Amino acid sequence: MKTAMSKRKKALYLMLMYIVYIFVAFLFIAPIIYMVVSSMKTDAQIVSDMSTYKAFLPVGTLTLDNFLQVISKVHFMKFFKNSVVVAIINVPLVTIVNAMIGYALGMLDFKGKNLLISLIIALSIIPTEAVIINRFMVANQLHMLNSYVGLALPTMGYPMYIFLYYNHFKGMPKELMEAAIVDGESYGGIFWRIMLPLSKPICATVIIMSFIRTWGDLLWPTLVTRDETYRTLPLALRALSSDVYIFWGQIFAFATLMTIPVFIIFLLFQKQFIQSLTMSGIKG
Repeated sequence: MKTAMSKRKKALYLMLMYIVYIFVAFLFIAPIIYMVVSSMKTDAQIVSDMSTYKAFLPVGTLTLDNFLQVISKVHFMKFFKNSVVVAIINVPLVTIVNAMIGYALGMLDFKGKNLLISLIIALSIIPTEAVIINRFMVANQLHMLNSYVGLALPTMGYPMYIFLYYNHFKGMPKELMEAAIVDGESYGGIFWRIMLPLSKPICATVIIMSFIRTWGDLLWPTLVTRDETYRTLPLALRALSSDVYIFWGQIFAFATLMTIPVFIIFLLFQKQFIQSLTMSGIKG
């Protein structure tokens, strides 16, 4: 009898947990559903459905005109190309450069190491807005404004990524490096041939995080660019809203197209990303 009751309690507990999981998952998925569904509605339909459950349902007059308007009149592909070029320059450099710094801090011994680690931790809690003017002044002195280089390079170093790599390399077995040194390998060779290939999960995490950060950045491109030649997707999306009229359908269509590459990047690296969460204990 007790066994039967304990099984019922366990089944009830599991059912309640699954209900909670489904509810939490819906909270994260609902905005995406709303965005995709609204991208196929007219502005009048979006405003009409906005405060009802119909906002999440493909009801009413559905059309692809918003996507056609975004691609043809808003020149989505032009801004998409700029964002892709900036991401291609920025993401690999962020992944490698921060990995090098994390490797040096995590596996090598040198004077001032603890001070550098403390500075990196301190820098990670300083908001970007507090230092962005100084970064802009340096970029201006180096004549990097209104260029792909100016968009990509100044955001290359990031304290949080360095700290992630530092924690990762700090947990690597020292015997690997010692054995490689005995075999005549240099510190650079150890990084490229041994440590970096063993760091695929944490590299995937940094790739995903840096891509999302670069792809959705609005503040830095606003300061750096001077015309549409180098402007990225977030700036073009902002232009769809004015004091006179807000093009809701085009905004949702633009946002839907802009979100697709993020999903693709996550799907490509999701296995390594989940593995890194398990290994490093990152939460949230």
